[in-house]
Amino acid sequence: MAAVKGSVIGYLSGKLGTLSARTINGRTIMSARPASFKESNTAKHAQTKKMFAVTTAFASKVSDLPALVSIWKLKKKPLNSVPNTIFQMNYYKSSELAPTLNNIITPDGFDSPVTAAAIAAGKLTGSLAVLNTIADITPECVNLSINAVICLSDAKAEDDPFYKIISVSKDVAAFDFTKVYNFEIDFGNQDTADLAKYNQKFIYLAVAITSADDQLLNYSKSYSVISN
Repeated sequence: MAAVKGSVIGYLSGKLGTLSARTINGRTIMSARPASFKESNTAKHAQTKKMFAVTTAFASKVSDLPALVSIWKLKKKPLNSVPNTIFQMNYYKSSELAPTLNNIITPDGFDSPVTAAAIAAGKLTGSLAVLNTIADITPECVNLSINAVICLSDAKAEDDPFYKIISVSKDVAAFDFTKVYNFEIDFGNQDTADLAKYNQKFIYLAVAITSADDQLLNYSKSYSVISN
């Protein structure tokens, strides 16, 4: 494997003869491709491919939320990407059919303040415990970001995908960390329509605490629950 910093022809990505190239953080990494490859048809290989696809879809939706990206950036290795880091920590938590309640949207953090979460009437609703009894709240802690990934599974119609993943968030400025907080997050029209197509809904929630200039200061563990 070789790494190249910059290039007069720009950054490279894809297959180049017997080599493959990818660019991460401005560095082009080249590695030799195998001379021949025969795909395995074993049941184990088929399961691995399905788990790979499920976890990739999950990691993509986690990466759609800027606050969660900021959190995962703290955990990624220099030559890794945020989606790949999320993937690596979620692969063995996924099933071959869909994400499970074991999947996570944050890698660690303080104990989750979420005391309730549900989906009803096109909204995600929930409650947060008093945060200053759970997390270290410094004078710089000003704003709160509530982040949710929802996995819809067990499609009602045969022609719909077995699962679908959506993500939503809510930012609360000048948050009061000394009080219980009840929140509502509206879904868009398409997400609301999709919610009605599935029998099972897994909710994954996490909060991020930020400064007045939106710098990440602290964050919670991932919380998961099944909603009707």
